[in-house]
Amino acid sequence: MATEAAAPAPPAGPGSPAPRHFGGPRRSVRPRHFGGPRRAGWARAGLWPATAVLMLVLGPAACSTVPTGGTIVAARGAGGDDPLSQPYVRILPAPPKPNASPRDIVTGFLAASASFDDPLRGVARQYLTGEAQRTWSPFDARTIYDSTQPEGEPLGEELQRAHVTVKGTVLGTIDGDGHYVASDASPDSRPDNAFTLVKVGGQWRISAAPAGLLLSNDDFKRAYRAFDLYFGAAGVEGLVADQVRVPIDPSVGLAKSLVRKLLDGPTRPLQGAVESAFKPADGSVDVDVNDVFVEGDVVVVDFTYGVVEAARAEGDRRALSAQLSWTLKPLTEARRIEVRVNGEQFPGAPFFIDPQEYEHFSPDVLSGRPGAYFLKDGRLHDLDKETGNPVVPGDDATEDRRYTGLAVSNDLPAKVAALDKEAGVWVRGVAPGNPWQRWIQGTRLTQPSWDRYGDVWSVSRTGTRRSAVFRARDASRQIQVPATGLESSEVKAFRVARDGARVAVISDDGHGDQVLVGSINRTGGWAVQNLRALIPPEEGQRIRDIAWQDASTLLVLTDSKSDRELTPWSVTQGIRLETAKAAARIESISAAPGPVAVLAGTAGGEVLIWDPKKSGWVTLVAGDAGSPVYPLG
Repeated sequence: MATEAAAPAPPAGPGSPAPRHFGGPRRSVRPRHFGGPRRAGWARAGLWPATAVLMLVLGPAACSTVPTGGTIVAARGAGGDDPLSQPYVRILPAPPKPNASPRDIVTGFLAASASFDDPLRGVARQYLTGEAQRTWSPFDARTIYDSTQPEGEPLGEELQRAHVTVKGTVLGTIDGDGHYVASDASPDSRPDNAFTLVKVGGQWRISAAPAGLLLSNDDFKRAYRAFDLYFGAAGVEGLVADQVRVPIDPSVGLAKSLVRKLLDGPTRPLQGAVESAFKPADGSVDVDVNDVFVEGDVVVVDFTYGVVEAARAEGDRRALSAQLSWTLKPLTEARRIEVRVNGEQFPGAPFFIDPQEYEHFSPDVLSGRPGAYFLKDGRLHDLDKETGNPVVPGDDATEDRRYTGLAVSNDLPAKVAALDKEAGVWVRGVAPGNPWQRWIQGTRLTQPSWDRYGDVWSVSRTGTRRSAVFRARDASRQIQVPATGLESSEVKAFRVARDGARVAVISDDGHGDQVLVGSINRTGGWAVQNLRALIPPEEGQRIRDIAWQDASTLLVLTDSKSDRELTPWSVTQGIRLETAKAAARIESISAAPGPVAVLAGTAGGEVLIWDPKKSGWVTLVAGDAGSPVYPLG
């Protein structure tokens, strides 16, 4: 078979942070890149196998070679030279060769089943017996694994049955809704990849195959593209990114496939945490996409009539426009978008979307260069090296109470929340004449965390591995929020992401420190839900702090067996981006989206800032200061 060409990667999606890292020698890593929009971070996104190799193991097998693919063709999506299409590599599936060995039959079946040029896997089914063709479905599951050359021995001709097993490291799985789950996020996910083969008319055929698709890493890169879908942040003008893997379908086109994914609604981790203007919760609207194409300098998205109902109210039209323009941004390059209905102009007047009008819907919430704050001697200070870190005007009573664990809202003017030396989360505005008020009562509370809605959150550790999550909008009432998976653990940190939909948690359920990520259900009854391990417990591991850098990137400060490390993790992909050494004295971290530097606090009360030009930490406050924080995150 000819050597496979590498598929060109599409441009990165919107909101991708610029690459950066934090000093010290980088750990040696071996990234494997997806073929799709590569999210820039401190390293390019990779898939990280934990151990061994993939091989086909069977009893003795006959020696004959079956090509694992057909002709290699460079191609573009539907539309040829359409700017919405992207180049990709086609490998046409090859049918089974006569007298092929069991190992070669399985190898050919895997290659044919990975071909996106054959959506119904008609060629792959030729490797199956008649009964297996009726029972095997390529749509049940998709598992991605690392791969090497198969190994095996000849099989005696007198035997009529053979077993072939695919063994190796599972890198991840793709849910039915397109959500990718890295294997370290679900370490017990190990499918039974055993094949049974029998002879049919003297030829080996597969009589029992694992459900769904088993994709090598190369197949995965070639057949799928990573994109962010955007859904409404419940109740406010804002968006939440939801990353999916979109399969290439040459007969449909990438842009149409992407819009169709958007119409399907959010993936499982965000269900209940976000809203979609295309898919109201009551199911009253049914929208499908007919086509997506370029006409002059306008991208036309042609929907079925349901879009008229979805965009009837002005607020719904704005929400729909924001979702569509942000989702298509990697393909449309900021072109205007026109919404049409069954090939006709939108009823009443043309419906055009200017993406620039919806930039403020950003999931990262913060814009420009947000200010940072810290506490010193019981007073709130504005972290500003140009003006000497002035005291923020406020109530003089702040000098009588010592606060720790500062958090800053994104209100105008901002509010600050902090822990007092006894018990409780106290809040005040940064403008003069705003006294401290206790919003949350409790014992052993975690550092407070603001969300984009104006709620402050904290977790009370009520006993040995017992915790309760609280939120409050003002001083009149605190509300306990159900959080299955946290209530029987010791929660050490709880951070709401800037998009208001996701949470990150440091907890210990008796097996050591771990980082969990989940979401906040705001639409179907309040709950912290869908918690899963981003960083599982590990012997000797201590996780000191976490901070959201942007809506999908979490910084984690960890004591490993040998070093203190500062590691960015992609929450949407479930993988680490790069590991860098952090200064040993650093105890806390804070970050913000874009080019804003990372801040750190030390046990000695220093405030540090990462200087990329010097590739090191620079001291802004020499001592006696609390941990610095940016708004939210």
